[in-house]
Amino acid sequence: MFVFNTTFLVVDTAILSWKDWMRKNYMPTFTDVIPHSTVELFQVMTVVEPGATNFSCQIRCRTADELAMVTKFSSDLVDKLKPVLGENCLSFSTVLKESKLI
Repeated sequence: MFVFNTTFLVVDTAILSWKDWMRKNYMPTFTDVIPHSTVELFQVMTVVEPGATNFSCQIRCRTADELAMVTKFSSDLVDKLKPVLGENCLSFSTVLKESKLI
C-alpha cells in the first residue's frame, strides 16, 4: 500500500475557492482514474503560518503503477491550480509506503 500525500498551504481568504477546485477537479480525478483508490482530505491542525491553513490530501493506492499514475496526474493538476490561486496556495507532495513491524 502506498499513500501519495499532497500538503496544501492555503491563504484563509482563498479557502472556499480552493475547496471548490479540490471538489470539482483534484479529488475526482483520482477516483475516476484509479477505481480502487481512496482519497481523503484532512485539515492539518498545526499552525504553520498565521492567516493560512494547511490541508493534507491523501490518495491511497495498491501498486507502484497506480502510484506512478497518481504522481503524474497530481503534478499536472497542481500546475493547473497555479493560474487559479497563484501565491494564495502552495503545495508539496510526499510518498509513503506501508511498513509492517513484523
